[in-house]
Amino acid sequence: MPNGSSATARTSTANCDGRVTYVGRFAPSPTGPLHLGSLTTAVASFLHARQNHGEWLVRIEDIDPPREVPGAADQILRVLEAFDLEWDRSVLYQSSRLAHYDHEAQRLLAAGLAFRCRCTRSELRAQEGPPARYPGTCRDRSVPPGDAAIRARVDPGAITVSDELQGTSEVDLAATTGDYVIVRRDGLPAYHLAVVLDDAAQGVTAIVRGVDLLEPTATHLHLQRTLALTTPRYYHLPVVVNEQKQKLSKQTGATAVDATQPRVAARVLELLGLPVPEALVGERPRALWRWALEGWSLERLRGYRELAETP
Repeated sequence: MPNGSSATARTSTANCDGRVTYVGRFAPSPTGPLHLGSLTTAVASFLHARQNHGEWLVRIEDIDPPREVPGAADQILRVLEAFDLEWDRSVLYQSSRLAHYDHEAQRLLAAGLAFRCRCTRSELRAQEGPPARYPGTCRDRSVPPGDAAIRARVDPGAITVSDELQGTSEVDLAATTGDYVIVRRDGLPAYHLAVVLDDAAQGVTAIVRGVDLLEPTATHLHLQRTLALTTPRYYHLPVVVNEQKQKLSKQTGATAVDATQPRVAARVLELLGLPVPEALVGERPRALWRWALEGWSLERLRGYRELAETP
């Protein structure tokens, strides 16, 4: 496993008070092995961090046990190592921070910025209005603890989402999603709460991730403001799709990356707009990443939402 302290000393740039000025991260969920799409996202976030002389972190988002595959987290880390993607601190496992998530949720409850909700999915589906929007059923009710979700309160008003690759959009959460879940009925933290708190705790300044996660960004901005946290810069990459234009995923039958195949790293760079000279194709990934940094620019992906898996 990479040596965090030495890697940080080698790659990080700090400002005058000693703080690192760029911190990026790759945060996979251990629901299966890395496929070409997830590896492409990892490489893009890694190269952008290195280009900015910053830190690149790895976080395992293991807070949804029913969906997790035993051994997947270790397998993901081994694949990252095999592709010479060295991270700069100890890996953070979200499962180690459950008490912190609960503390922050309780703090929002106490401040009146969140409320408990006992609505079931079937009850919500029966409500009038847009199917994805919470109608506020429990907003003004006194729901006791136990067998209840916790929702963050959302007031009407547009939230401006500024993305470095996909442009700017306006989202009114009150009209589109309504009050959103931050703690599930089973007591586990929702993705929104965990990711926002962890990015803040790790000092993340830039988030490079797939465009499929652009939609929840408005929710993250709202929660960052509610918790008085700094908002990172967002870069939503085009996602890799198969011949049927489906995003590569476990559900669409995406195959695991084979780190023993010499052309995989080169194919990732081709997807990111950097065709690799034939003479470099068989080199270690480290050599390809070093070559790629000479011409690397996320700007070449501006406005794109899809990348074809096959050339």
